Amino acid sequence: MSLEDRLKYAEMKARHQKKLLPWYKKWWGIFILVIIGLILIGLISSGFYIYSEINRIKSSASQDYLKNQRQAYLDLITGPGGYTIGSQNPKINIVEFTDFACPYCRESAAEIRELMEEYKNTAKLTIRDYPIHDNSIDLAIAARCAGEQSKYWDAYDSLFINQDNLTGTSTIQVDLESWADYLGLDTTKFKACLTEKRYIDLVKRDYDDGNKLQIQGTPTWFVNNVPITGYYSKEKFKELFDGILQQTK
Repeated sequence: MSLEDRLKYAEMKARHQKKLLPWYKKWWGIFILVIIGLILIGLISSGFYIYSEINRIKSSASQDYLKNQRQAYLDLITGPGGYTIGSQNPKINIVEFTDFACPYCRESAAEIRELMEEYKNTAKLTIRDYPIHDNSIDLAIAARCAGEQSKYWDAYDSLFINQDNLTGTSTIQVDLESWADYLGLDTTKFKACLTEKRYIDLVKRDYDDGNKLQIQGTPTWFVNNVPITGYYSKEKFKELFDGILQQTK
């Protein structure tokens, strides 16, 4: 190629330089790249947001699940229809799963009653049934039948005091009717309640809840929802109660 041809070629190339540019250097190519970049930025941002939201939802669901599990546990402890005594705004909540035919429950009964008198302004006791001995279902129903006549706590005390005479007998119905007369109950109403087993569903509910709570025996206590199994002396309860009251000052 001659020098003259080369000069003409260089002149032509200069005139068509813009037309010879790669597409990504042309205005429309740059525009397309900018649009693609914005889309990618949006997708990445959306991805981070979605990931964050998924984690938040998972965390919230986990917290809700744990909250529901805890509430279900507390509902199992509290249960329906239990008789209570003590403060209406307690700092110490005691739930006892008891059996009126259990000798360890009898040993605890008088002591817990004394403690409830001493801590009546700060503690509340709820009694639930966990019948696992002979005749204990009938004894639990008898206590609730006495409760119909506003004498549950009299029955609670008396059933434990007379435990030896009311357990291991084949004449439990007759024995309980005599016991009701001794307690000063309307025996006609009491007999009807006992014969109908009027409170068997509540007793069964207590028993089922106790099984779900994996109770190992009676008495089992839940003090501010913390379980204690077996006989617990009056002195140990006082130490525990005083510790709780000290923490809540």
